[in-house]
Amino acid sequence: MTRRIVVPILVFVAVSAIASPLLAQVQSGTGLDPNILRLTVFSTAVGAAVVWLIWRSRLPYPPTTARGLVKPLLACLGVAVVIAGLLFALAKAQGSPWRSGDLAHLGAPMGLWLLVQILGAAAEEVGWRGLVQPLLELRMRAPIAALIAGALFALGHFYVAFGVSLLSFGLFVISAIGLSLVLALFTVDRSPADRVLIATVLHFLVNMATFLLFADGDGSPRYFAGLAAVFGGCGLVALFLLARRPAVHAS
Repeated sequence: MTRRIVVPILVFVAVSAIASPLLAQVQSGTGLDPNILRLTVFSTAVGAAVVWLIWRSRLPYPPTTARGLVKPLLACLGVAVVIAGLLFALAKAQGSPWRSGDLAHLGAPMGLWLLVQILGAAAEEVGWRGLVQPLLELRMRAPIAALIAGALFALGHFYVAFGVSLLSFGLFVISAIGLSLVLALFTVDRSPADRVLIATVLHFLVNMATFLLFADGDGSPRYFAGLAAVFGGCGLVALFLLARRPAVHAS
């Protein structure tokens, strides 16, 4: 069982890592505006597609014990509102120098821009919450699986480090792990399709919150410290709640 879990994850990580710079080259070659569409976010979708093409029906998956989408989607909306409120309050306390996102100057029609943001979030979640997280759950309890998936998810955004300081990237890693823990709270025990859908919705809402509030920030440690405080705090709450669930998949 261990080999059936570890090998697909390693293939996913390797293919995603190779696809990311290749997609960045495509972006540079086509002159596509990264503010509209950043092709590197699709690297995880490429990794997941390769894994599913290789293993297909032989890929193991945890049992589905939770069903229904209304409650988790409403909960995701509520969590997104709370996160946005906390980010806004903390930014005000810091004397926030970041401007809000300008929806009137997106460089593309708003409908197209929103569609691209949703597809980008889905492309990431197909790999991390649709593949890596559930595979890890087969060998360990959900909190540990969520932490490891979150760390890999954070490091999978290595391209962020190219434009910011080491401290900023370290704070970003904390934020990404915190978000992953929150996402795991709503996706554990669900079917692959439900996991991806729920995670995509919350991921998209969080991305919209940071854009509308801060236009995605300035890359400074001060900006990322605020994100780390809010997402890290929410992640700790999610970790506590995950730890209270009975261990049914780990073996």
